[in-house]
Amino acid sequence: MIISRDRNLLCPAFAAQLIEFENRIKAAGIPFLLFMGLRTFETQDELYAQGRTTPGKIVTNARGGDSWHNYGLAADYVLDLNGDKPGLQWSWNIKADLDADGANDWKEMANIAEESGLEAGYFWMKFPDAPHVQNRFGLNLADAKELNRLGGIKRIWQECKL
Repeated sequence: MIISRDRNLLCPAFAAQLIEFENRIKAAGIPFLLFMGLRTFETQDELYAQGRTTPGKIVTNARGGDSWHNYGLAADYVLDLNGDKPGLQWSWNIKADLDADGANDWKEMANIAEESGLEAGYFWMKFPDAPHVQNRFGLNLADAKELNRLGGIKRIWQECKL
């Protein structure tokens, strides 16, 4: 499984939004780090199989080609609970991760994402996905698939303007 945290592999307009978003969450004092950006269709299919045909808990409802990660337009973040040594103690525990004031860091991150022009999975009604942020730039999945078929991921990115 290939997991990429490289912003250079994301749509440039989306990557620019992530930098602004990350600066804002840092200023808010909540220690989130980029965990995963671009995923190959194969990696997406491996994640989809988890909890279905391979061991583990179900982590996605999207098959390869059905995730905005596959087009460099989505990113997942993780809460870093060890601020003095970033990345050593990551947490996905959405319900338990409250700061000293009892505020939910995940909800605060989602609010900042929305204020930064991103769509925050935290607020999805049917299947909330707190670590997830994305920007579809007005595209729907059928559009993205067709543009990808016609010219690959860079063709999709040509449509993405801030």
